[in-house]
Amino acid sequence: MSDVPGIPDLWIQELQPLREDGQTRWIGLRDSDHLLRRFGSAEVIRLDPSGVPTLRLRPIADEVWTLLEGEVVFRWHDLRDGSPSRGQRLDRLARTPTQVLAPFGVGFGVRAIGEAALLLRVCTHADDDPDGGETRTLPWETI
Repeated sequence: MSDVPGIPDLWIQELQPLREDGQTRWIGLRDSDHLLRRFGSAEVIRLDPSGVPTLRLRPIADEVWTLLEGEVVFRWHDLRDGSPSRGQRLDRLARTPTQVLAPFGVGFGVRAIGEAALLLRVCTHADDDPDGGETRTLPWETI
């Protein structure tokens, strides 16, 4: 896990390939990782670059996103009341398998660059789980 300057609670990890027995694996989360115990929903997403990117703000649910294939820009915008980094925005270009944490209360979005990108999204609460709070959609260029 790496610390990210600027916004507390962010997490970015470039995944290293493990090649053995004709397989290439990228280990993301293990049972010894505290993040694994926090998640209850997973989905694979193919993100088309022609789509209109937005930021999603989840008031309760943390999300871990993993870039599997392609090239994307991850964007965070800290909108948490009382946060020392409130109002800060961070963009991170990823071209290799990379995992990031989108903490609750931080606007987060992903934009594909060039070709479609394949991502894995794992979150504490599914979108339709009322315990996850109401998700807000914000413009990519949030002020």
